[in-house]
Order: sequence, then structure tokens, then C-alpha cells
Amino acid sequence: MKRFSLLVACLVLVAGPLLAEKNRPSRLAPQATVTISGNPLTVVIGDDTAMQVYNSNVVSNPPGSGQFFPGDTAPGQTAESGVFVHPAGGLVYGPASTGVGGGSLAPVSLSPVTGSGSSIDPFKVVVVVNIPTTSVQLTETITYVNGDSAAKIALSFVGDGNPVVTLDAFIGADLYLAGNDRGFSFAGATAAGGHGADTNCLELQYTISWLGTTPADRYTANGYSQVWSEIAAGNLSDTSDPSCIDNGAALEWTGRAVGTTPVVINTAASFTGQLIPAVGAVVPALSPKGLAALVLLLAAVGYVLAKKTSLGA
Repeated sequence: MKRFSLLVACLVLVAGPLLAEKNRPSRLAPQATVTISGNPLTVVIGDDTAMQVYNSNVVSNPPGSGQFFPGDTAPGQTAESGVFVHPAGGLVYGPASTGVGGGSLAPVSLSPVTGSGSSIDPFKVVVVVNIPTTSVQLTETITYVNGDSAAKIALSFVGDGNPVVTLDAFIGADLYLAGNDRGFSFAGATAAGGHGADTNCLELQYTISWLGTTPADRYTANGYSQVWSEIAAGNLSDTSDPSCIDNGAALEWTGRAVGTTPVVINTAASFTGQLIPAVGAVVPALSPKGLAALVLLLAAVGYVLAKKTSLGA
């Protein structure tokens, strides 16, 4: 019995951290949101630039999961994604609902959805926020054409020029690839994101990425907490972790001098591919759940062998 109690204690110490779930984001005051009900993408947009996206082209588990964490957001609720701004010498400001950065963007206005969703008349939503402690205002324009795999995002910064404000802009998210909070990261100046994974961490063809339509100066695609930490520090690391992890991704445009002439950055949220194994994919190392199960199995075998040895003594 003493051996068994010791065994259980060891299992708790070893397997506990592996089975622990990620904390859910804390929600502040209710957001104002609008929803682009497109096909295949449905895009929920908040008045502080936060977003959630649903993709009818992938059969997620559970069905209808959002593509940014948390995947089980209610209709009209945003997730852990959005635009962040770092004025030189100041704090990083971002969506209040993410809790990332030293302060929150100040909502000014959120337009209704306009347009029919056609290529000549795309769906459009305009978000306007102020950057605290500066004269700079950000106008974010999201457009979507039915049938497309990406929602386009234009960021336009303008101030009163007294003084000119130098800032870095970011767009980032905690990814939730087709109902799985783990994936394989990739990053560069033109795209940062992740390839999906199945429950055994086999790489799939499904991909979520931020596009550097205006090529980014810096990028990151790592564990979600590292991505948030890099944004909060105002400096992305130009790295990616290619292993099967709980991943996030972000792009950064540095040193933009904002005066009375608008400074425009173009990006997009892209969702491509299918939930089938990637070409050349191999079964990677055990996932945390798999490793925990292996630990339990080995411990049980050890207990049985120890008991047999004891009885034969």
C-alpha cells in the first residue's frame, strides 16, 4: 500500500502539469461587435479590433469552433486576436479583451456591415480607435468577398503632426486550428501562422496565417504565451517553433512615423487547406496527453512488478 501511495504521488507530480488546461481569457466590459456572415468565413469584429473567425470549409471538433482561442466563443463574441500598437517610449496598447499589453485601445466607432459580398462590392466593416497618450487614430477596414479564404485588413494611422509619432504596429492571435489548440508554426515577413494537427499531433494541410501584404519587419510563431509576451515587450523575435505546440502567431511593422498623412499597412487573416495529412507528414513526438498516458501505463507496470517481487520475497 505504501508503494502504491508513493506511485500515485509521483503520477500527480509528473502527469498533472501535462494535463492542465490553458486558462481562459478574462472578459472585461461587454464589447460592441458586428458580424460578417460570409461563406465560407464568418468574421466577428469588435470595437477594439479583436476578432473571431469561423470557417465552414473545415469540419472542426466540436462543430462550429472558432479559429482563434477560445474556440467555443458565443455568437457575436470575439477571441484572442487583434491589432496592437506601440508608440515609441510608451506602452503597448491592444484589444481590452485580450489583456495583452500595458493598456487598451480606446474605441471610437464601429460601423455596421456594408456591401453584398461580391468582388466589386465586398462586405466591409470599419473600426476606429484612438491610441492613448498620442494624437494618433487608427482606422481598421476589414473586407471580405464570398468564396475567398482570407479576410483583408487595412490599418490606417493618422495624427495631428504635433508631434509626429513613431510607432510599431502588430497583428496577432492565439490560434485554434479547426478545433485543436495545437499545431505546427511557421513565420516570415509575408506570413506567420500555423499548420493544423490532429489529436495525435500529425500535421494536416489546414493552415491559419496572418499575411504580410505589406511585408512585415518582424514576426513570430511560437507558443501562444511567448507570442503574447513578445507583443507586450514591443519586439517580436523573428523566430518560430516548428514542433507541435499550443501556438500563436504575429507580425510587426516597425518605426512608422505618423503625422497628418495617413500611414497604411495591409494584411489579412487567411484560412486555407483541408483536414487531411500534409504531404510527407510523420508522426511526431507524443503529445502531452499521450505522454501522460504512457507515464500512467509504465507506472502501473512498475507497480505490478514490484508487487510480484514483494510476494516472492
